[in-house]
Amino acid sequence: MIAGHGPNLGHGYTKYIVIDDEGVELPPVVFPAVTAPAGRRVSGALVQIPTVEAAGERWWVGEDALLSPSPLTLLAQERLADPAFIPALLRSALHRLGNLNSSAAGYCVTGLPATWSADADKARQLGDRLRATTNQYTGIRVIAEPLGLVYNTLLDNHGEIVGDTALNGGTVAVVDLGHLTVDTAVIRQLAPVPSSLNTFALGTARPLREIRAALSTTFECELTLHEADLAVRAGTLAVAGQPRSLPAGWDRSLLENGAAIAARLVEEWGSGAQFDVVLIGGGGAEEPRLVEAIRARFPHATSIERPQTAIARGYAKLARRLGRARR
Repeated sequence: MIAGHGPNLGHGYTKYIVIDDEGVELPPVVFPAVTAPAGRRVSGALVQIPTVEAAGERWWVGEDALLSPSPLTLLAQERLADPAFIPALLRSALHRLGNLNSSAAGYCVTGLPATWSADADKARQLGDRLRATTNQYTGIRVIAEPLGLVYNTLLDNHGEIVGDTALNGGTVAVVDLGHLTVDTAVIRQLAPVPSSLNTFALGTARPLREIRAALSTTFECELTLHEADLAVRAGTLAVAGQPRSLPAGWDRSLLENGAAIAARLVEEWGSGAQFDVVLIGGGGAEEPRLVEAIRARFPHATSIERPQTAIARGYAKLARRLGRARR
């Protein structure tokens, strides 16, 4: 067996899971999917911000990039063509994982939003970016992101099928609540239904922008989208070193977003009675207002454990399975 690599280079956060050749999952790596050209090193500073190299330049990545006056996050398909953005994210993730030994070199599964993944050119672009960044991978497979949620639930750390009967032989619907998009898929008797792959521009980015604007006005401080996201997750915002409760009605845009997602799913699926299981995952599944809106329309829907890293974990598990088949 060889290791399974699961980089999920998301629009909001980069998530990376490695399962080594003994089936042990290494500590996950999660950081904001943001880069910035590295500034000058400051003489006499106690700590220097770590950098990575991509396209012949040095970059700050993740939380470090937020220190820059011009942090960059690419949400559109241009990220696939940009020579530095994805390589910088990937190099930073590998650096944060530490010096991976030979037991962690192996097969890689990654993904794209559902409808993007059906475009062979886009999948090839992503694969090329990864190959140009590291020689760690013995092979690369690009799949639709929501399928990672199924493989996370269906497979164990050795890539063996362990899911229950509903997953193994039934019809499963998947909802991936992402930062830029909401992606869906249907899997019937373990096989993805190609016509079921859909991508909707209903991710958490829009409500977060509205929340950021409201919080910035209320507390008279300029926030990044990442800081607004952290405030939503914590329910408080640090102002002048003190935690402050979020103002009344701060979650209105999230509630509206949840209602819009649920309505769009009803348009696609009706009551959802044709599905044995509806799985909800992705970083947005950590927001209960979004999950509750979906469950109000689909009572048999369930949120996956550790939803933010679930897709990356599913990638890594599938990578273990595919890596074994290649040996």
